[in-house]
Amino acid sequence: MNMKSVLAEKLTRISLSSEEILRMKSLAKDFISSLKSEGLRAFVGGSLAKGTMVNREGKQDIDIFAQFDYSEDILGFEKILKKVKLPGTLKKVHGSRDYFQIICDEVILEIIPVVKNSDPETAENVTDVSLSHVKHVGGAVKKNPGIADEIKLAKAFCQANRCYGAESYIHGFSGYSLEVMVIHFGSFEKFLKNVGKKRVIDPLKYFKSEREVLSELNGSKLQSPLVLVDPTYKYRNVSAGLGYETFEKFLKVAGEFVKKPSLDYFEWKPVDIEGMKKMKGRFVKVDLKTDRQPGDIAGTKCKKILDFFVRELERKQQVVLAKEFDYDGGQDAQGYLVVVEKPEIECRGPSTGLEEASNAFLKAKGKNVFERKKFWWYREKVTIESVFNLIKKFEKDMGASGKLV
Repeated sequence: MNMKSVLAEKLTRISLSSEEILRMKSLAKDFISSLKSEGLRAFVGGSLAKGTMVNREGKQDIDIFAQFDYSEDILGFEKILKKVKLPGTLKKVHGSRDYFQIICDEVILEIIPVVKNSDPETAENVTDVSLSHVKHVGGAVKKNPGIADEIKLAKAFCQANRCYGAESYIHGFSGYSLEVMVIHFGSFEKFLKNVGKKRVIDPLKYFKSEREVLSELNGSKLQSPLVLVDPTYKYRNVSAGLGYETFEKFLKVAGEFVKKPSLDYFEWKPVDIEGMKKMKGRFVKVDLKTDRQPGDIAGTKCKKILDFFVRELERKQQVVLAKEFDYDGGQDAQGYLVVVEKPEIECRGPSTGLEEASNAFLKAKGKNVFERKKFWWYREKVTIESVFNLIKKFEKDMGASGKLV
């Protein structure tokens, strides 16, 4: 199949019918009316409002923003929700600002409190500028209705290849970042072909040059491999949460797809355990567990343990050839590694000219010490198990635990 036919076929699979869209809008409208009867302003947001919603397995998420004049007013929001007639079961979700889910038969209403905001620079929380994002993307879709389909393809592609989601355990593309880039490049295909060519993307050309962008934006927002200037607020990097590892994986699979288009690239696949076992190294599975809130918090805690384990392996001169993290939204996760083991390593100690440090080093390391080029060295036996036992000492602080399988 060529690119055009692959994308056309996939689009038919991921597009919701007009009846489904109308049903979700009706559900949202009815709930918003119940909030308005309590004196609250509320608006449909997210993909449903922008026209970029993708059909997927399981329940669809519908974002509804409840707008408050002051952050203090949000404190009474939960009581109001418990008073009104709900179309499903209410659940509170903890985050940078707590929000709520109403779990219905076919959808999940995500009720997000936001503070009315006219200046993004003074926003107390990133969610407070979400309505401006809806306005920007919705406006672009209204001008060019076909761009909505291109955005759907980008979301489906990134979802299938584990590159979608701003959660800390994914470090992928947010939905809004994909929307902004596809609008900027003009199509899904052009996005794939061009996104890796420049580190800085400034869709509305707020800045004169890449150098000016890098000097004007907050340094903490420039740690990502891609700097995407927010069309609604020029001092925000929309891709600040994107990780180098995820971005490199995306560029690799995007390049492969462009060369040989196939629907397979849009199909979510489990971790290729059998493929990892065939690599030249030891295959290691780590079962991870936490008692924290399922979702971003639990996933991040479990991923933190795995990443710490990998860093310690590398510090002990073990070569990690491959790493995969598999999390499905609960309180358990799995990590998979392929490690080339080095059973004995050499580590440098203090200079031989430092008498006090040398004596302490010789006493601590015993017979495994030797001298080389005016430094003390020692030989250390290393196993994957010994490294893992070291990190278990920090499990309580990291809020998760692991077990080698």
